[in-house]
Amino acid sequence: MRKHDSKWKTLIPLIVAMVVMTGVFILISYLSYRQNEIEDLENYARGLTKLIAGEIVDGDKIDAYIEQGRSHPDYAETEQKLYKLREAFPDVLYLYVYQVREDGFHVVFDLDTPDFKGSEPGTLEEFFPAFVKYIPDMLAGKELPIIESRERYGHLLSVCTPLFDSNGTCSAYIGADCSMEGLREYTRKVIGEVCCFALVAMVIVLAVGIFVTDRSVIRKMDKLEDRAYVDTLTGLQNRTAFYEYIGALNKKREAGYEDFSILMIDVNFLKRVNDTYGHEEGNIYLQGAAELMAKVFGRDCLYRIGGDEFVQILEGKAQDGVEDRIRTFNEEVKKLQADDSLKPWEKVSAAVGIAKYDKGRDATAEETFRRADEAMYREKVAVKAIRTDT
Repeated sequence: MRKHDSKWKTLIPLIVAMVVMTGVFILISYLSYRQNEIEDLENYARGLTKLIAGEIVDGDKIDAYIEQGRSHPDYAETEQKLYKLREAFPDVLYLYVYQVREDGFHVVFDLDTPDFKGSEPGTLEEFFPAFVKYIPDMLAGKELPIIESRERYGHLLSVCTPLFDSNGTCSAYIGADCSMEGLREYTRKVIGEVCCFALVAMVIVLAVGIFVTDRSVIRKMDKLEDRAYVDTLTGLQNRTAFYEYIGALNKKREAGYEDFSILMIDVNFLKRVNDTYGHEEGNIYLQGAAELMAKVFGRDCLYRIGGDEFVQILEGKAQDGVEDRIRTFNEEVKKLQADDSLKPWEKVSAAVGIAKYDKGRDATAEETFRRADEAMYREKVAVKAIRTDT
């Protein structure tokens, strides 16, 4: 009897500790995953709005668009470009351009969707409730944080980028809204899998816990720590490892080190593969893309930082011949696309952008990363614009 009492005295604290740890792990996993996905959506939408602000909509013509509407000679052509861009960015649900005045939003462009018809140019819209606290900043032409709202258009994440005229005055805001519904459902699925994994792990640990030694526990903890830096799907390093490297790179940069470049690679059409063939095939698609990247660019400093986003940091001589490697990568992608013997999820497609650290332009390594990201998005839009199998 005393033997059983002794075992329970050992197991009860272990059970309590495991239950608490499992709960904390699930909560942290949920919050971390959700935040990472929101950041990915924000980067996705902000890349689109900045592209529009820089190359599509002329800030000097905003007042004329509002006054003349569709009769303006450039209006229809610009609107058609916006529709094409939205098609190239399927996660963006609503795309619009509003001029912000004291009395409300004055519509410049407001694209139709299957569920809602956009407002005509010149229409005055009331301020959306979620935007009210940002109106002073919008009137001042400031950058805005991502805005989450639950209103008549659904649960949305909104990114608004100021559009400036040739005098440097903010003439309008370009808005892109991403739906949170799909993210919420996918997050539930992922967290459900995490819960199952955590519960199974807890049962196993409890079953053998009374027999394990301190040494074996330490070994398991070491393995878990290693796994924290590896993306389980592709075997590449993950977002955590990437940001640690960026932190170390910034310290070197502050000490005078300037010889590095950042390569941004974004896999095209992942959502289409997932929606059309299933997530298992989508995983195969990502694994194939990762294998091709590793083959052409090497595994050193290659990271998967998001669902379909990959980054490589190149230092010193590792930058030699990188343009040739990018061309090789693009040629390999074309070969896969042209190979009719492959299944759709085996035909990898990706866009590549690169930026070299420039002391005059980049205050941090993150700014070099943003320039690489912008270069990648330009390539991505070009790739999707010529895609013929849509």
